[in-house]
Amino acid sequence: MNKGVFRQYLAAFIASLSVLMAGTSYGWINPLLVRLLSPASDLPMTPDQSSWVVALIELGDLFSPLPAALLVDAWGRKPLLLSTAPMYIISWILVLTTRSVPVLYFVRILQGFGMGIVYTVLPMYLAEISQPKIRGAISTFFEGMWCLGILLEYCLGPFLSYQGLSWASLAVPVAFLATFLLMPESPYFLVMVDRPAEASRSLTWLRGEESTMDEMEEIEVTVKKEMKIETRSWKELFSTPADRRAFLIVQVATITKFMSGIGAVLSYSSETFSESTRSFLSPDQFTMLMGLLIIVSTLVASFTVDHMGRRPLLLISSLGCAVFEMLAALYYYLDGSGVDTSPYSWVAFASVASYCVIFSLGVGPLVPVLQAELFPSNTRGLASGITTITDTVTSLICMKLYEVIASGPGLYINYLIYALFSLAGLIVMYLIVPETKGRSFAQIQSDLAATYNESRDLSDKVRSKDSNYTQF
Repeated sequence: MNKGVFRQYLAAFIASLSVLMAGTSYGWINPLLVRLLSPASDLPMTPDQSSWVVALIELGDLFSPLPAALLVDAWGRKPLLLSTAPMYIISWILVLTTRSVPVLYFVRILQGFGMGIVYTVLPMYLAEISQPKIRGAISTFFEGMWCLGILLEYCLGPFLSYQGLSWASLAVPVAFLATFLLMPESPYFLVMVDRPAEASRSLTWLRGEESTMDEMEEIEVTVKKEMKIETRSWKELFSTPADRRAFLIVQVATITKFMSGIGAVLSYSSETFSESTRSFLSPDQFTMLMGLLIIVSTLVASFTVDHMGRRPLLLISSLGCAVFEMLAALYYYLDGSGVDTSPYSWVAFASVASYCVIFSLGVGPLVPVLQAELFPSNTRGLASGITTITDTVTSLICMKLYEVIASGPGLYINYLIYALFSLAGLIVMYLIVPETKGRSFAQIQSDLAATYNESRDLSDKVRSKDSNYTQF
C-alpha cells in the first residue's frame, strides 16, 4: 500500500468514527432493553415507553438532514461532521447524570439529530477524498463503522452496567473530536468555495504525491461544470433526465435497505432471541455472534465492491435478504401457530443472521456509495439530505411498528413485509441501477446522461417502426 492510499484510508477511518459514535448510540439500547423492562431496572419503564426509547432516535434523525444539506456547501464537510461530537458528548453526560424516561427521550432525539448530520455529510466526505479505484472500498467504511458501533454495544452490554456502558459509549465521540481535527477538508468542497490553494494542499496530502496537477485540474473542471448554476434549489434535483434517474435510483435503494427491516431486527434482536431460541447460547451471545457476522461480511464487501462492482452485489444481496426473511417468517408463523418448533429453534437465529450477513454484503454498505457517487456537486448536499430523510422515515416506521405487529398479528408478519420489500427492490434496481465502479464523478454523470439518450433513441426507433407499420 503506497503512502497516498494509506492516507486516504486513514482519513476515511478517522472520519468514520463519527458514524461509529452514531452506531453506538443506536445499538446502546439493545443489550439494556430486557434489563430496563425488568422489576430491578435502573430506569423502570413500560413496553410502550421502551418502544419510544428505541424509535425516537429516528425522530431526531428526521430534523437535521435538510439543515445539514443547506450548510454542508457553506460550512464544509469537516466542520459539520465535527459539530456532531459535542451533541453526543452532551447526550451521554445526560444519560450518566439522570434517571428519567423523559430525559432519555430527549437524549435519543439529540443523538438522532447528530446521526442525521453524519448520514448526510459523511458519504460525501468519504467519496470526495478518495480516488475512483478505491472509492467503493472507502465508502464501505460508513456501513462497517456503523455496524462496529452496534457490535461494541452488543459485546459490552451484557458485561457492563447501565452506567458502565454509557461511559464506554462516551469515549467514542471524545476520540472522534480529538483526531478528526487533524484531517484535511474535502478538496471538492474547497474548489466549490474558490479556495484552490487549500484544495491543492488537501489533495496533495491525501494522495501522498508532490504532483497532483492532473487530478486537480479534473476536479476544477468537474466542479465548475456542475456548479454553473450558482443557486441550488429543489428544481435542480430533477432538472435533467440524468438528475431524475440518479435521484430515483438512490431513493429506491434507500427504501429497499431500510424497509428490509435492518433497524428493527438489530434493535430488537436480544428480546426476539430470548423468546424464540432454546440453545446453549444465551440471547445476548446470539446477538454478539450476529454482530460479529455483520462486521465480517461488511469487511468482505469492502474487498469485493471495487472488483465485482456495485450492481451485482446489490442484486445478489436483495435476493438473499428476501429468501432468508421468508424463511424467518415461515419459522415464526409455525412457532406462533402452536407447532412444536423446539427441535428447530436454531432456524430462528440462522435465518435472521443469514439475512444480516447477505444484507451487509450488498444493500447495507452500497447505498451510501450510490448516494455519494450518483449526485453531481451542485445538488449532492441537498440530495443527500433528502435521502437521509427517506431512510429515517422508513426506519422509523419499521422500528415503531415492529413491536405493534409482533404483539398483534404476529412476529412473522414483520419478516413477511420485509421480504416483500426486498423482492420489490430487487426488481426495480435490476431495471434502473447502472454500474459505477472505477468511474470518476464526471464519467458517472456522463454515463447517466448517455443511458438516457440511448433509451430515447431506442424509443424513437420503436415509434418510427410503429408509424411505418401503420402507414403500410
